[in-house]
Amino acid sequence: MSFLLAFSTVFPMFFYMAAGFGLRRVNKLSEGTVAQMNKIIYSFCFPFVLFHNVYGVDIASAMNGPFLAVIAGMVVLVTALLIVFIPRYTASKPVQGSMMQGVIRGNSILFALPVVTTIAGRENTGLVSLGIALVVPFYNILCVIILESLRGGKVKPARLLLSILKNPIIIGTLAGAFVRLTGLRLPGYMEQVVTGIAGLVTPLALVMLGADMRFSDTVKYKKELLIVCLLKLVAVPLLTVLTVKALGFDKIAVTTAMAMTAVPTAVSSYVMAKEMEADGVLAGQIVAVSTAVSILTVFLWVFSLSSLGWI
Repeated sequence: MSFLLAFSTVFPMFFYMAAGFGLRRVNKLSEGTVAQMNKIIYSFCFPFVLFHNVYGVDIASAMNGPFLAVIAGMVVLVTALLIVFIPRYTASKPVQGSMMQGVIRGNSILFALPVVTTIAGRENTGLVSLGIALVVPFYNILCVIILESLRGGKVKPARLLLSILKNPIIIGTLAGAFVRLTGLRLPGYMEQVVTGIAGLVTPLALVMLGADMRFSDTVKYKKELLIVCLLKLVAVPLLTVLTVKALGFDKIAVTTAMAMTAVPTAVSSYVMAKEMEADGVLAGQIVAVSTAVSILTVFLWVFSLSSLGWI
């Protein structure tokens, strides 16, 4: 049963990414098409996913303040440890920035939501949706501060706040929460539109992610990639899951903690690394390699925790 659950969790993600990777290699998807589709998915489609998940759950019952506080605390703890130890590994500030960001930022929407949905059902995705809404701006703030500091610049709070408020993920979550909390109901035809787009996003986005994966510089950065993947996909989720379990949270919370922390590095970290003078090539390799390796590690996480009866 645990093996079947783990397999059914990762196989769809593997299939979509493998399809995208293959289509790109046989020139059925051009680089320009992938870039445009990624922009559409992020700015237009992702808000529908978050809106759909928040709108469709009882926010009062899904809200778990202590759990969200633990997740936020773990992000701060991990960030502090990275700031202390990564500079001891390398003196290169661009490499430091890409490695720190690679561990901090996770691809929660494309991975955490499907994982929780498969394990616990869509009716139990409210907590992970709220968690994503919390950590995404948190990731952005921390990474902007780190990267700006490493290149000797100054953080502009007003610009940072504006970027958070304009984030499509935040907009979708707040819109869903507003409609749900005010008791409003969407007309049936609009619910069909929202459900249709939300259901389309994950497969399409994973196909585009697979199409955008490149491994040309993996050997060059093998040590950095090994460190980031071990921290991102093993150490951080292990620390988080053990903490959540030790504090007595239920299975939904443990599942959510695992799903939110065992995910690969967010694609947006590559864009931010290039824009803020970190090592863009390394950042791209971290996204590609962590994504590929996560298929195995997520399988092992689901299998192990299911065997233990924790999820």
